[in-house]
Amino acid sequence: MATTDFMVAIELGSTQITGVAGRKDQDGGLTILAYAAEDASTCIRKGTVFNIDKTACAITSIINKLEASLDATIAKAYVGISGQSVRTVKNSVTRQFDGETRITTDIINELASISRTTQTDGYEILEVVPQEYKVDTGRLQVDPVGVNTTHIEGRFLHIISRQGLKHKIEESFALAQTRIAGFFISPIAMASVTATDAELRTGCALIDFGAETTTVQVYKDHLLRHLAIIPLGMSSITKDICTQGIEETDAEEFKVKYASAYTEPAGVDAAIPATFTVGEGRASISEHILNEITEARMEEIITNVWHQITLSGYDDKLMSGIIVTGGGSHLANLQIAIQKKTGIDKFRHATYIIPSVESVTPELLARNSRQCTLLGLLSSAREYCHEQEVPRDLFDITEPTEDEDAIRQAQAEELERQKAEAARLAKEAEEERAAEAARLAQEKAQQEAAIRKAEEERLEAERQARAEEERRLRKEKSLFGRLQKLGQRLAREIIDGEE
Repeated sequence: MATTDFMVAIELGSTQITGVAGRKDQDGGLTILAYAAEDASTCIRKGTVFNIDKTACAITSIINKLEASLDATIAKAYVGISGQSVRTVKNSVTRQFDGETRITTDIINELASISRTTQTDGYEILEVVPQEYKVDTGRLQVDPVGVNTTHIEGRFLHIISRQGLKHKIEESFALAQTRIAGFFISPIAMASVTATDAELRTGCALIDFGAETTTVQVYKDHLLRHLAIIPLGMSSITKDICTQGIEETDAEEFKVKYASAYTEPAGVDAAIPATFTVGEGRASISEHILNEITEARMEEIITNVWHQITLSGYDDKLMSGIIVTGGGSHLANLQIAIQKKTGIDKFRHATYIIPSVESVTPELLARNSRQCTLLGLLSSAREYCHEQEVPRDLFDITEPTEDEDAIRQAQAEELERQKAEAARLAKEAEEERAAEAARLAQEKAQQEAAIRKAEEERLEAERQARAEEERRLRKEKSLFGRLQKLGQRLAREIIDGEE
């Protein structure tokens, strides 16, 4: 019998595109029904689609494999968005009331809608995360609904990406003839299954060490406070090892088996460094050179990670410390390297997700931190993704009851109300933008006029100065001429007297 109650999630990773089908249990656990993976090296770079055709082929292959395992047709799938351009920026929206007003949910939603209309050149908003709200008292509140005030400022965190990132994913799925059930921000989906409730509340930095990127997230009071994806990953170490004349597969093996993120400085009586070999002596590298290469690259990555944590403004508020995950988090002595750079002692290695998982697929049960994002996407899914069968017998269609008709009518009316409200907010936002543009244009015109006037006054002053100088010179020349003539006349008179 075909399976129908399942959800499907697909992760577009830099090394692999993976897909999983399963269901969520009542206790929050996951039951995995099917799993498939395809190589992504020819179509995904740093988490971003760069070859739509090859990505579509990989998606098609994954869907076909999942359908074969399920013995069912997949109609749609949830997909994660990531990539090096994904990051967060802060934004605030204020509203002044004519008199004291009680804050309602509609007012809060309106502030969020206005915030979403904010434009960032070259970027699109993927999600708006509310932070806090400031009312007359000046105190920040997470939930100001019910508070009386004459002024409110909403502070929001925008998750943005370069324009086209989402569109390329949509094109790839359209080419693969698979509908997208919904988008999730991959790092947030991963955080939802790897960080505990206490860690999210008391403050933590979650670092995902991937192959081509390193993702940094900061949480406090159950809210995302900062997100950045650094375009440096563990494959950088592999490439650095390759500079020693070593093939990439051997370099990867050296990294996995022998590399260390930190080693203690060698003492005076230190032992002679060892030489590591792989492939039955096919390739070798000295322990000293391997450590030097690995530590230099990890120093760069961890420095960038710490910079992002400090940018969040919560570097001194992380009571739960640092959590690491991802395939690269298993590098030897990573904890020591991070602690020495950040000074944060509290550290946890999230090798697997918190909810329980049942699966017959060994890859999904391995505690290697590699499947946390994929399982997080599946855990975030909301609807079943199987193909709905169209009833062949018209008599099989159940007539809707009056209650169902009323519900549908109410839903339609609510949808129309929401559309009208969205249109109103968009119009207001457009009018505000137009007014702001007009104000800026007027200010620019006034500034240009002032500049022109100042320039004209400067030129006039220079002209007058030149004219005055010319008059002075003419006067001096005239006086000099008269004196010269007088001198000549006196000279003649003296000569004439002598004669």
